[in-house]
Amino acid sequence: MSQPPTSSGERSLMLLSLSISAAFLMEALDSTIIVSAIPAIAANFGVQALRVNLAISLYLVTLAAMIPASGWLADRFGAKRVFLWAMAGFMVTSIVAALSQSLEMLVGMRVLQAVAGAFMTPVGRLLLIRAAPKEQLAAAIAWMSMPTLIGPVLGPLVGGYIVTYADWRWIFAVKMPFGIAGIIYAARLLPADDAGVAHRFDVIGFSFCALFLGATQLVLDQLVHVSLPLPAIVALVVIMPMAGGSFLVHARRSAKPALDLSLLKLRLFNIGFFAGGLSRIGFNALPFLLQLQLQIGFGWSAAHAGSVVFIVAAGALVLKPLMRRVLARFGFRTTLVGNALIGAAATAALGFATPQTPLAVIVMLVFVFGLNRSLQFNTTNTLLFADIPKERQSASTSLGGVGQQLSMGLGISIAAVLVAQLQNLGVTAPASAMSCAIFIIAGLTALSGLYFLKLDPADGAAVSHHRAVLQRS
Repeated sequence: MSQPPTSSGERSLMLLSLSISAAFLMEALDSTIIVSAIPAIAANFGVQALRVNLAISLYLVTLAAMIPASGWLADRFGAKRVFLWAMAGFMVTSIVAALSQSLEMLVGMRVLQAVAGAFMTPVGRLLLIRAAPKEQLAAAIAWMSMPTLIGPVLGPLVGGYIVTYADWRWIFAVKMPFGIAGIIYAARLLPADDAGVAHRFDVIGFSFCALFLGATQLVLDQLVHVSLPLPAIVALVVIMPMAGGSFLVHARRSAKPALDLSLLKLRLFNIGFFAGGLSRIGFNALPFLLQLQLQIGFGWSAAHAGSVVFIVAAGALVLKPLMRRVLARFGFRTTLVGNALIGAAATAALGFATPQTPLAVIVMLVFVFGLNRSLQFNTTNTLLFADIPKERQSASTSLGGVGQQLSMGLGISIAAVLVAQLQNLGVTAPASAMSCAIFIIAGLTALSGLYFLKLDPADGAAVSHHRAVLQRS
């Protein structure tokens, strides 16, 4: 069972983490819940379902493009103020999206939602990092991260039930109670903002970043489902290196670039960013592939498959009371290496599943995978910010947010491309193609574990409370 907080300070930090997590839950739900409603929205507006994909694509593009501005806004106007206004803006645009009378109005509201979401989650993470003492950072991030683990698998399930038994417009209203509770508690628990830091906003760097990130997200989207003409796709592929290269040149000359890439010189941040990104690709790809395998490969109904995939989220709930003990026992290095390898084994085992595999075995494997996924994400997020100086925390949440957003998109895109290419190579049976793709994803997950070997056993001991290291010091 979970250990109750031992002091009023720990209880306050837990409540603060949960209030901030409301923003993460709203954003995570919003990214996936609309997928189940695409046919209903298309029928309501009298348009092709393919056109409704704009409401998803432009949301993800805007979200990725606007994240670099979040750190500057937090420094300039105060993190608490920006966070609360972003949450309120997200909720207002959600309500207006539910009242949309045309696809154009819905897409416009989704873009505004993404702007609010791009400021909401990185700034929320920044507020928690500032509020949590180092020795409580792992527990605080575990509380805050639960929605980001639950939301992506909960969204399609909830969306499916809403569309089946109610009106699709309710998909935008279902998250309102979480947002209202989050704003009330965050306003009460967050300390007042310090005086804003007045430094010039890097408009040029932000423009290059927005072009690069927006083009990258669109290209990733095309890998999953081609919705743009070939000339537009070629233009995006050309824009990506041009915008990215231009930003790198600009960042070297700017004292305060839109994204501070010099953070990658910090060893723990570097390992958390790259190895963590690789592990997110693997751990995010498997739920997508498993949903396809169960529906297309095994012939299950969407509701049956969604219910089994949702068991992944149970790992986030079970893991919470265990994370501090695991880190204290094994430290960052052993935890991240070992857990990635166990997660890779669980992924590969699901690749061997067939329609004849007992349901209890599949459920057990999915649950174990959910535990691995939750532990890896929470531990990586903690490692990422374990040794960031206070004056660079806002910049670190912006860069970390961009990395997480791209790795999530890459996970789904790589999974979809693998299935398509395996079928092109002659693996004609859908179940076989998806099993092969699952094996490849398992290999990527294992590779991320080897990357974490760059850590020293003593790294992050002040945060993990690694007993073996503390006893020697």
